[in-house]
Amino acid sequence: MKAILLPFTKKIGIKSAQSNEYLLQLDFNEHVTNHIGTTHASASYALAETTSGVFLEVNFAEIAERTIPILRASSVKYKKGGLSTLYSNAKLIGTNITEVTNLLLTKKKAMFVIHVKLYNENKEVVMVADFEWFVTLKP
Repeated sequence: MKAILLPFTKKIGIKSAQSNEYLLQLDFNEHVTNHIGTTHASASYALAETTSGVFLEVNFAEIAERTIPILRASSVKYKKGGLSTLYSNAKLIGTNITEVTNLLLTKKKAMFVIHVKLYNENKEVVMVADFEWFVTLKP
């Protein structure tokens, strides 16, 4: 199933970004705020984690249906409170798409890190996160 279509993802309002500059977005509204009126940490985390999943789907599209991705670990640093719609981008760290695809096709498994940044409407970084994925290829 596509990460963007998961019931939880839809419930909190994560969707494809309206701008080609970003991958996903989470609109700012009362349902995703915390006790001080900024985007709740768990909503930001959900956007970042979903971004890493969509990054997998987009960049491994030709084999995505044959993969079993498991999130192994994550690290997060919140830079500032979110007071607007949040936008996300992602990239691989320490490897590239071709290397990971080759590992999956030959070894049937790969482990790698996806780095995600969340931005506010002023293009300021509000959160950075690394997601370590272990992916196996179905027979």
